[in-house]
Amino acid sequence: MNFKSLRAFRLVVSQGSLAAAAEVLNLSQPAVSRLIALLEDETGLTLFDRSRRRLALSEAGEAFHRETRHILDGIDELPHIAANVRAGANRPFRLVTGPRVGTALVAPALAMMRREMPNLKCVVDVLSRFELENRSGIARYDLGIASLPVTHALLPIENRPICRARMEAVMAASHPLAGKSALTAGDLAGQPIIGMLPGLFGRQQADEFFRADGAVPSYAVETTSSLMACQMARDGAGIALLDRLSVKAMDSAGMAVRPLDPPHWLSYGYIHHKGQVLSAEARAFLDCMARYIDGFRATDSAAAEAVIPQWDGSLAP
Repeated sequence: MNFKSLRAFRLVVSQGSLAAAAEVLNLSQPAVSRLIALLEDETGLTLFDRSRRRLALSEAGEAFHRETRHILDGIDELPHIAANVRAGANRPFRLVTGPRVGTALVAPALAMMRREMPNLKCVVDVLSRFELENRSGIARYDLGIASLPVTHALLPIENRPICRARMEAVMAASHPLAGKSALTAGDLAGQPIIGMLPGLFGRQQADEFFRADGAVPSYAVETTSSLMACQMARDGAGIALLDRLSVKAMDSAGMAVRPLDPPHWLSYGYIHHKGQVLSAEARAFLDCMARYIDGFRATDSAAAEAVIPQWDGSLAP
């Protein structure tokens, strides 16, 4: 299948018009139109509805884009992969992670690594869960740090656990439930919950906890930001469910944090393409992360109970 046609299709969809796609590709609009026609001929699909003034995806085009999006996104990674191969040993250490684990684990571990390796150059991509799962199989990254498991539609991904972190209820210190040592799903079911949007990983974890007890949560606020959820809970807008490592990365003034009963755990770990040999920087970073976790657990008994190491220092072949 023609590479230029696929890229043109992706750009027309993402940019919203033939003109915008043509500008990115440095081609004329008729040239881009011919590339789209070639792709339609190769696939046997009518990808765009041309009956309207504005070019719009047809039903078949929407399905084609949805099913091939992870492949189309990967096309843009090819120049970066080639640049990394050309750069060889001079290329930066590249990490990919999500917003929550990036703040909770990657940032402090990377700060430790930079103190010990001041000449280190590093690039960190912080992606949504959907983007991370689509891109994690591409060999552009030395390492991915994420909540497990992570899968890829086409490529085998190695998942290796680093630690388990306990989910906890976050609320204002003045909240009536702050007087309890632990909170059940029944305790929380009658409370306004500040949660992630449906489909996001944090929302799935919260729903699992309530579902296991047969309780039905009342989501008062839904967001894509765990930081916002935590801040709103601290300010009295409701109760958020986050793991202890994520809570530690935020301003805890005026905040109460109570474990869930029964305990509900998240698994954090590192990911890479199956068979990929980890770079020296990746190994050093994992060591820093393990030491950060040990230091975090040493702060007090509550932290030690809430975070359980799972990595023994061994690496996948």
